[in-house]
Amino acid sequence: MKLFETMRLDNGEIRRFQYHTARLKQACARLGFSFSEWEWEQYTEKIRLRNAKGLFRLKIEIDKEGQLSHIIKPLMTKNKFTAEFKESNATCAKAYVINKTTMRQHLEHSHRTDLVLLYSETGKILEFDIGNIMIEEDGHYYTPSYEEDFLLGCMRQSLIDEHKLFIKNYNKDELIEKLRANKVRIYLLNSLREVAEVSIYI
Repeated sequence: MKLFETMRLDNGEIRRFQYHTARLKQACARLGFSFSEWEWEQYTEKIRLRNAKGLFRLKIEIDKEGQLSHIIKPLMTKNKFTAEFKESNATCAKAYVINKTTMRQHLEHSHRTDLVLLYSETGKILEFDIGNIMIEEDGHYYTPSYEEDFLLGCMRQSLIDEHKLFIKNYNKDELIEKLRANKVRIYLLNSLREVAEVSIYI
């Protein structure tokens, strides 16, 4: 098992880099992985300097010994996604839910849609398989409260820190009702795509 961060490298700048660093550092501490912030910063700087022009998807993995590896490729534009609901796996170990590990079985789906929108056994809306959810209602933007039941995203946190995104829980049935009445709009938040509109199949 490894930990990883998937980042947006835009003309030599890794967007929200400090958020990614903080999340990886915390995950390494939780799981007993070796992590050197100095080595991480040196490693990412070399990648940035070699890819100073263009827009890229940068995925960096770290193993338990602190060894870093990466995959970089051009980021293709995609601003709209489709999604369907899926109940989260209540038996999945919390370590895989709240940390970004290569153990992603709990997020697997049939890909009838681009994404799945996970909800808990009590119906609480949680997250997409590749990012957090943002719900627009009455001109405001909301995201669910964190109760160690999903992965905290860097884009989500940056919008909260900028006072653009607020905490509010939604139940699956309530959300479906509001979608049918066109009272809400749904967005995917992740640091790679930033903000993308999502059509939910209901």
